[in-house]
Amino acid sequence: MAAIATGHEAEHLRVGVDGVELAVRVEGSGPPVVLVHGSLDDHRAWERVVPHLVAHHRIHTYDRRGHGRSTCPPGQGHISEDVADLAGLIRTLGLDAPLVVGHSYGSSTSLLLGAHHPELTGGLLVHEPPLFTLLREDDSTRALADQATEHMQHAAALIERGLVAEGLRTFVDGAAFGPGTWDGLFTPGIRQICIDNADTWLDQSRDPERLAVRPELLAGYPHPFVISHGSASLPTYGPVAERVAAAVPGAIRHVVPGAGHAPHLSHPEEFAQLVLETAARVAATRPSTGALSGGRGRSSRP
Repeated sequence: MAAIATGHEAEHLRVGVDGVELAVRVEGSGPPVVLVHGSLDDHRAWERVVPHLVAHHRIHTYDRRGHGRSTCPPGQGHISEDVADLAGLIRTLGLDAPLVVGHSYGSSTSLLLGAHHPELTGGLLVHEPPLFTLLREDDSTRALADQATEHMQHAAALIERGLVAEGLRTFVDGAAFGPGTWDGLFTPGIRQICIDNADTWLDQSRDPERLAVRPELLAGYPHPFVISHGSASLPTYGPVAERVAAAVPGAIRHVVPGAGHAPHLSHPEEFAQLVLETAARVAATRPSTGALSGGRGRSSRP
C-alpha cells in the first residue's frame, strides 16, 4: 500500500501491553477513534480511509500482535489476547472512550472489547465480523457456514504444506472477500502483506476461543453500536450482521452500497463517512462538559 499524505504529522509509538510491543500510528486531532484491522493485515489497511478522518478526529491505527511491526510471544495465540491488547492500548494512551472501528477479525476483537470492557469505548462500528458459527443455528444458512469452513480448512492445509500464496487465494476468494479479490482488488503490496502475516492467520485458525464471540454478550452494551456489511459481499455476512443486530438493543445495521468485505479498500470515502456518522452518534451521547480527550495531543472537537 502506498504511503498517505494527510497534512497531519503522524506519531509512531511503541506501546508495551501484556508482554508484547504494539506498533501504533497516531495522527489528526479531535475525539479519539481506534481502527482495528482484520486477518492477514496490519495498520496500513486503513490508509485510504484515514485521510478523510484526520481533520475531525485523532486516529489511532496499530498492528495487532503477530502482525506488521508488533511483536508476539511464541505459542498458540487466542483472541482474548487481542482483546486484552486493545484494552491495554486504550488505557496506556489514556484515550477517553474512543469510537472503536473493526474490520473482519478486528470486528470480532472489537465486539469482545465492547462486551467485556464497555467502559473503555464510546461506541462500536464493526464491519462483517466472521461469526460463521451463528449460521449453523438456522437450517436456511447452515450450508453457508459449511462452505466457509471448507474453504478455510483447505486454505490452512495448503499453507501448512508451504503453498502459502495458493492457500491465501483460497481463503481470500472463497471464504472472506469473494472470487477474484486476490488477483483483482488486492495489489501486489497487499498480497505481500498477507503472505507476511500468513503464519499468524494459521495460528488464529487453530484458536478455539475465536468461536466464542456471541452477540448476546453485547445485550447490555450502553453505547452507540453499528454493524455494517457490503451489498456485494459473500452471502455469509448479511445473515451474520442481521443476527448480531437483533441481539444488541438499539443496534443499527448499515449496508455499504456496492462494497464487499473490504469497503476501506474499495469504497474508502463511503466507509469514512460511516465512521464520521457513527462518531457523531457517539458525541451526541456524551455529556457536553468541554473538550473530549484524544489521549496524546488532547484537543477539542471542532
